[in-house]
Amino acid sequence: MSEIMNIPVIIMDFTRVYRSQFFYIGYNHAFVDCTDIPGTDCYCDQDAEKTIKARIALHPLRAVHFLDTGNHHYITKFWTDRIDRDFMLVVADHHHDMQPPLFEDLLSCGGWVRTVLDTNPFLKQLLFIGVSEEYPLVGSDGRIFRYPAMPGSSLPVYISIDKDILHPRVVTTNWDQGSMSFRQLQSIIKEVMLRYRVLGVDICGECTFCIDNRSDLINGRLLSCIASGYQAT
Repeated sequence: MSEIMNIPVIIMDFTRVYRSQFFYIGYNHAFVDCTDIPGTDCYCDQDAEKTIKARIALHPLRAVHFLDTGNHHYITKFWTDRIDRDFMLVVADHHHDMQPPLFEDLLSCGGWVRTVLDTNPFLKQLLFIGVSEEYPLVGSDGRIFRYPAMPGSSLPVYISIDKDILHPRVVTTNWDQGSMSFRQLQSIIKEVMLRYRVLGVDICGECTFCIDNRSDLINGRLLSCIASGYQAT
């Protein structure tokens, strides 16, 4: 158990939501204070991007990164920008986050996946988990897969989880949500971690206006599952 607790846990603090949670207590965790950075809510401007990248530069990629609300899911791009080998991106999300950009100089929470696919030369395959049929994968090509189809690949993976994939009875997020149970998500994450070498994992989907502790509990269960998976690889 002590080895599992040594897995680095990086808490990216934009809204202070994690300050009332306890899931990371006992783990080897570090807070990255981003509360003073303007231009980060839903969209990220170039100045904010430079500041955020500077603040995470000394933190490990092979860790569990908590990104705050779904409005900050674009932070995944900054972690994957550090990968210097061919890899597959695994995105567990109710949305595909592949919307075309409204502003060329702004990275968005709704279009970051498309940006990574278009700009990262090391990204060779993309696996979506739980994306609603309401959000068709327009312009998909041979690099894009939708679970349960899984590429027979030897590429390492980076896993990004938005908790809006889960049913609202499980947890509340600040976006419309899917219908997956925690047990289903856990089973899929375990399957991915057993099949592929994992370079890093991140989790978002916090709710700043919730008054219950379900998000804290789900974060703890996800962290335990992922930390155990890391130890098996």
